[in-house]
Amino acid sequence: MRLCFVAFALVLSACGTTQAEPRTAAGPIAAFDADIARGESVVSEIGAMAGRDRLLREIIMRGFRTEMTGEERQAYIEGTRHHFDRIDGENSARLRVIIREIGWAELNALSPHAADQARTLISHSSDIAFKREMAATFEPLVRAGRMEGDYYAMLIDDIATMENRAQVYGTNFECHHGVYQPKPIEAVETLAARRAEIGLVPIEEYAARMREMYGECPADYSGN
Repeated sequence: MRLCFVAFALVLSACGTTQAEPRTAAGPIAAFDADIARGESVVSEIGAMAGRDRLLREIIMRGFRTEMTGEERQAYIEGTRHHFDRIDGENSARLRVIIREIGWAELNALSPHAADQARTLISHSSDIAFKREMAATFEPLVRAGRMEGDYYAMLIDDIATMENRAQVYGTNFECHHGVYQPKPIEAVETLAARRAEIGLVPIEEYAARMREMYGECPADYSGN
């Protein structure tokens, strides 16, 4: 019995002194390094594009907030259009390449902030094919409650407007003789329900925001 006890004690001692395999952080560190290498330049590039986009729109809105006649407003829009064509065009072309290379899900996983900036850039694109691609990507996310509906609604309405069709959600407005009003909307009687379905504010509140952003609409003007 004594021998058995000693033997048992030796077994316990051996078990207690066995060195466990050292844990290593190489796996997580390698994954971290790969994510940084893959994402840093993309996030930086999208941030730079978003900065140009914001600068352009802040400056033009500053002009809209000054008092203008209808003729002056039209001249202001026409005289600044080439900057929008250039900056929005360059941003759109490059962003489309980035998203095709890494995918929307990957971009959002790398940086939700960069993905939010990208949504703004997409909404300002004049590339209807690009807008269609991204609207198709966003729709299931919006329906599942995984993305806010505003950018999706803007894409759907932009596509409709570009194709000379009535809007679905009423996100595109125009200045019409002193009043900001939405461009034509399909089935106006169910508009409120459609907007509420994807989390949009009532259209009256949206119109008020337009006045805050773009200033007063001249009484002698009708257009964008």
